[in-house]
Amino acid sequence: MSFDPKHWREANRRLAAAREEKTARHAALTRECYQKLPRLEQLDRAIQGTVAQAVAAALQHGSDPSAAVESARRENLALQQTRLELLRSAGIDPQTLEDAPLCPLCGDTGRHDGKPCSCVTGLCAEENLKELGRQLNLERLDFDRFQLRWYDAGVDPALGASHRSLMEAVAEVCRDYAETFPRCPAKNLYLYGGTGLGKTFLSACIAKAVAGQGYWTVYATAGDLVRQYEDVKFNRDGDGSGREDVRRYENCDLLVLDDLGSEMTTPFVQSALYQLLNQRLLAGRHMVISSNLDMDAVRGRYTPQVASRLEGEFQELPFFGRDIRLQQKEERQQRP
Repeated sequence: MSFDPKHWREANRRLAAAREEKTARHAALTRECYQKLPRLEQLDRAIQGTVAQAVAAALQHGSDPSAAVESARRENLALQQTRLELLRSAGIDPQTLEDAPLCPLCGDTGRHDGKPCSCVTGLCAEENLKELGRQLNLERLDFDRFQLRWYDAGVDPALGASHRSLMEAVAEVCRDYAETFPRCPAKNLYLYGGTGLGKTFLSACIAKAVAGQGYWTVYATAGDLVRQYEDVKFNRDGDGSGREDVRRYENCDLLVLDDLGSEMTTPFVQSALYQLLNQRLLAGRHMVISSNLDMDAVRGRYTPQVASRLEGEFQELPFFGRDIRLQQKEERQQRP
């Protein structure tokens, strides 16, 4: 699992802010209780004193400190019991004064067993979804909202099956890909077919589901991706944002590339696309590409190196049917 540096920085900033807020709340509550119960402050100081005594006794040289340590331990327990009774008599839950960490696994350090803790990776996932939300309408992206009613249920003689049954199978492959990521049998998917058949919807559903599991997911249109590569190549990204975006395309756990074939195809674009595909495939990183181009059209548009990687390394998912947007428009027009 990888992390977007921007998401990682923001996640750790949020973790630090939460720590500070928790510490401030605990300090304010403690002061409030001390004002209400002056005896409580005295007991807390005495308890801290017995701990210091035990530590000092354990560090003594030339004598056995065990008796002093045991005496300090008994005194500490007695003081804690007195403190507990005081709080209960005042109607204060002792647990509210415990300065417990927000995350019991890592103690709010952000690391557990030498790895990033689930608390900070969860924050990274939230940041990833926020970014996707600026590009996509996440609320409507759900595999259950993929409506098969827009696909003809009649058998297509040329296919030997109905468009509806074929698209039901395509949707199931996309759902399984997202739910089993990154252990999905096919590392890469190539969704292709005519305009308005649901390619963008299903690929975006995959992006949302995978990002929600904590995997670094980047969504981009082919046109946006090409522009970022051009900005870097021709030094048009004065603030370095283009370079950062290119690194994100190349290093994320899942890249969802929409509308391949809509970009201008120049020698530079061919080279940039080959670089991206080759680097990700060699690193074993996953991709989902949607396009209006079938493989015959891909071979006619792109270099043999690009076409070979798309044809050899991606599971092809053909989309069938009639433009859903046109069907929806016709349906609206037929309403009284």
